[in-house]
Amino acid sequence: MKKITVVIMLFLATLNARAQKLYKISLDEFKLDIQGINLTVAEIIDARKDKNSIGLIQTGLNNKPVFATFEKPGLKEIESLLENAGLYPQPSGLSLRITALKISENTTLVKETAKAELSIDFFLRYENLYYHITSIFTSAEPKGLDVTSKQAANIVTILEKALTTFSQKKNDVKTDRSYTLEELLDPMVTLRNPLSMPILNDTEYKDGYYTSFDEFVNNQPSIPYGCKVKLSSPIKVLCGEEETEVPALYAFASNNKLYILYHHHFFELNRRNGTFYFNGPSKMSKTGANDVTQMYFGASSIATSYVLPGGRYSATYVLDMETGAIRNITGF
Repeated sequence: MKKITVVIMLFLATLNARAQKLYKISLDEFKLDIQGINLTVAEIIDARKDKNSIGLIQTGLNNKPVFATFEKPGLKEIESLLENAGLYPQPSGLSLRITALKISENTTLVKETAKAELSIDFFLRYENLYYHITSIFTSAEPKGLDVTSKQAANIVTILEKALTTFSQKKNDVKTDRSYTLEELLDPMVTLRNPLSMPILNDTEYKDGYYTSFDEFVNNQPSIPYGCKVKLSSPIKVLCGEEETEVPALYAFASNNKLYILYHHHFFELNRRNGTFYFNGPSKMSKTGANDVTQMYFGASSIATSYVLPGGRYSATYVLDMETGAIRNITGF
């Protein structure tokens, strides 16, 4: 009996130790800026492949990787955020299917960046069937001295971006295919088909800047190649004498090569077996776009001066063609 008691105590101690290693994020103190958001939400469907973690943060002097989770289980934090804004739950609202919600950090002695990524499918529910409207990927990459403290605000920002982007788009319901709730709960059910993506079928990448993952997969850059960009927040674009703002910059194409922005650095994308990847350092402390955020620069100067040489690094990052997120497939 004593032996069993000891075993139980050791097991509980192990669970407690593991729990203490988790970094928990709460969104209770935040509010959505609903200006520009013209929709309501009826339900949120959790179709994430990993429901136990929302990514990694780095703690301590040694920048030790620690798994991050929400304070509330599942997507209750997101539901509460929408509820406090009066957007949820509404009987005539849309159904949001979240397929990816991840945070990551890059921490060195001299600079830190925090990245958050979100992929949402928007549906109209009618008679217990779901009709796809559109899918949106958003991300944010602030920098600072303590980026871990920015991660909660990061998540709020990318959700605001997704809802605002949907509200500003011309959205049509796709009535040729309907889905059941059981199908949408399955993370393996995807709505983007890489085989039909122009970026994987076209023989030439159109020169210019892609402001979103959708522009990227459709090989339709919305910012002309001759324009210049400034990686401020929000990102500024200078075309001739006209200055405008865009919420994000995803990648750009130059001379039939693709370059992706990741933690304030650009990397040239390689393509193999229907996907894209790049090699990079696990801690990105080399010179990159992070050092020129206060100045305008063009695609040609980025390609020649600010792209990190991926061939010298062993860490491999893969672009998830179904969600738009970037995954390090070689560990922390």
